[in-house]
Amino acid sequence: MKEKLQTVGVKYDEVIKRFMGKEDFYLRMLKKFLDDKNYEGLKSAVEEKRWADAFTYAHTVKGLCGNLGLDGILEYVVPLTDEVRTEPYDEEKIAGYMKDAVRMYEETRDVILSL
Repeated sequence: MKEKLQTVGVKYDEVIKRFMGKEDFYLRMLKKFLDDKNYEGLKSAVEEKRWADAFTYAHTVKGLCGNLGLDGILEYVVPLTDEVRTEPYDEEKIAGYMKDAVRMYEETRDVILSL
């Protein structure tokens, strides 16, 4: 499990300490993360250029990823959150961060499903 998660940017030892050494609990939370609807909401909001909604979703996804140590996704969601926080919106940057966040989310999802 550790090696697989490290391939998508998880600092495994740090995050397991946060979960008080309970790997089974951490794995359950990772699986629940895949059921969370905020990621899909973020994709839709960005696609539809609903920037206030995009900020809310991005901020929530950022928090979830931070708590779960999903640093690979965070690498793109943090700047995405900043870009949709206030006007003027740089749609080119937003699209770039979103594209990378989607790629990393899908890679992370595949790893989690393989556990």
